[in-house]
Amino acid sequence: MRISETLELSIPDDMDIDKLEQYLAREIKEFGKRVFVKALQEIEAKKLEQVKGEVGCREEVPRYLFTRLGLIRFERHKVKYKEKGKFGFFLDEILGLKPYQVATRWVRQRALELAIEYPYRQARSLLKHEIWDEISYRTIHRWAQEEGKKLRDEEEARQEAVFARAGKVRNDGKEREIVVLEVDGTMIHSQEKGEDDFEVKLGIMYSGKELESKKAKHKRYRLKDKVTYGGIEGADDFGERLYIRGEEKLSLSLARNLLLISDGARWISDIAGADYLKATYQLDWWHYQKKLRAALPGELKLQQELMNLLWQGKREEHRRLLKLKRLVDGPSEKLDDLLGYLEENWDGIYGSRGLRDKIGAKEVLVVGSGGIEKNIDLMLCRRFKGRGMSWSRAGAQNLLKLRLLRYDRKDWKAYWRRRVN
Repeated sequence: MRISETLELSIPDDMDIDKLEQYLAREIKEFGKRVFVKALQEIEAKKLEQVKGEVGCREEVPRYLFTRLGLIRFERHKVKYKEKGKFGFFLDEILGLKPYQVATRWVRQRALELAIEYPYRQARSLLKHEIWDEISYRTIHRWAQEEGKKLRDEEEARQEAVFARAGKVRNDGKEREIVVLEVDGTMIHSQEKGEDDFEVKLGIMYSGKELESKKAKHKRYRLKDKVTYGGIEGADDFGERLYIRGEEKLSLSLARNLLLISDGARWISDIAGADYLKATYQLDWWHYQKKLRAALPGELKLQQELMNLLWQGKREEHRRLLKLKRLVDGPSEKLDDLLGYLEENWDGIYGSRGLRDKIGAKEVLVVGSGGIEKNIDLMLCRRFKGRGMSWSRAGAQNLLKLRLLRYDRKDWKAYWRRRVN
């Protein structure tokens, strides 16, 4: 099929470079729209000729579609399929256009890429600069909810297959020396009546660290094979889906060692000990030291002594000194909370140290969770905790699933390759 269209321009003599650029961009865009519509007309005419006698043409009906060239209007024939006795739009079926589809796949994908990074109204404005026509922010919001819901349904189906029907997760078959998991959560504001905040959980997994640059003055490490999972869901569901994600990407079941680092929240340590994971648990010492300072305000010398005991491997002496402090000073709610926190995370004090003696991966076997703290900021805070923002659980959950997918470039491209509008 060949089509021909001519573009003729009348360019005033007094144009500067900026006006000329704007003029040409606008005219070329409009020219592209005309070519697009003409191509559609030629496609329909050719296909109708091929099925002549099988369908009967009726009136032409207009349709509007947002494309990367902007909004186009084209007409297509309503037809009657003689054998089936039904009516339809032959061109729509040829092109794979659904009845209520208002945009091409590229426009939908681009709108969601912007919504993943920016508030919906801002995403609408940015998209307008790219396609020169405006799509309602409500439409972009609806697209995000539809795509996010599909991703959630896929996750639930995989979880059901693995944990309810004992199915296997397809992995890369690679046996790694260690996989580290870091898990945390943060609260975001709720739109729902009677609920101020709710927690978004996030986990990262990686197989090691490598230097960004050997020549740099200050050492910076990159997480190797980093995988991210997040959700607004109960701890059991989160743990199981985190495991499936890790199994798909990092073959957790084949790893010689698993290490889970957290801030000491009970639900996270429970995930570490779950039958499907059985990871070595490590308490993040930064969080513990923060609680220690809150329980012993102003007592810098004692704080330092207590932390030195931990570094020296003397956690029993550390605990005895805290109990002695409580006995001497009397009841203290903060000190009681600290002692309770210590007991709950007792087995996680030296988790990394025990593995270090086995495999010696010092750059991985740390007692801090700086990786997850940074990812909480990148993945959650920068999109969900802006000034004045509040969310429904479903709205935040759906957008989060898209955001996580977007930051895995291979998965994002694969998703849209198989995506059917």
